[in-house]
Amino acid sequence: MLMGTRQHEILNLLDRKEQITIAELADTFGVSQMTIRRDLDQLQSEGRIQRSHGGAVKVKRFMGAGYDQRASEHKAEKLAIAREAIKHVQDGMSIILDAGTTVAAMVDGLERFKGLKIITRDLHTALLLSNEERFGSFDVYCTGGRVSKWAYALDGIYAEKMLGSLTVDIAFLTCEAVSGAKGAMAWSPVLVGARQTAMDAAGKSVLLADSTKFGYNSLAIFASLDAFDEIITDSRLDEDAAGVYREAGYPLRVAEPI
Repeated sequence: MLMGTRQHEILNLLDRKEQITIAELADTFGVSQMTIRRDLDQLQSEGRIQRSHGGAVKVKRFMGAGYDQRASEHKAEKLAIAREAIKHVQDGMSIILDAGTTVAAMVDGLERFKGLKIITRDLHTALLLSNEERFGSFDVYCTGGRVSKWAYALDGIYAEKMLGSLTVDIAFLTCEAVSGAKGAMAWSPVLVGARQTAMDAAGKSVLLADSTKFGYNSLAIFASLDAFDEIITDSRLDEDAAGVYREAGYPLRVAEPI
């Protein structure tokens, strides 16, 4: 079977199965696992699949899925990333929490800290942090800006102006896609300014991105990967793919599940 035909059939298989392993594909097509790895590398470079641990899943490009839908997906992975991210936090710090369900997964873990100053443009995160009983020692600020109804988030020039007036210890950012060649990307140019301004305001910037966001492109680039002090993902990222990012010098950390 020609390589192009085999890759087309791999995509057809992924239409019917959420995930498929390299071993399964090698058996199906009667070729070596190395050949399948090359096929998957090619398909990932084209943004058509995402390599996972020992296999692949088909990429579904980010199209502004609703908050509740995104919050219900990859919960274990997001919690693992959040636990790793919280290791950067200490009592009394000032931090920016970007909008997004992965960053929102940090909220419960922040309860053990005292005196945090938190700035967010995520209305859902701000509401959670307004609980006096749990977070009474915190000062919590919400940016202004245009309300993004699908994300419960604030963006645009007013969000950027507030973030640009700050100096904080650390910013926790999220994204919609991660590419070694292009960097961290957002689904819309309207999100670029707020994220870039948050990074400029922070002494340290940490990117939180679950493994489904790696290896493909979205519309708007907001930062190169070497602009982050750490990039935290989950253990479903293929080991070979993780190795490529590390060899390129990017500060990738894989959060292991409990």
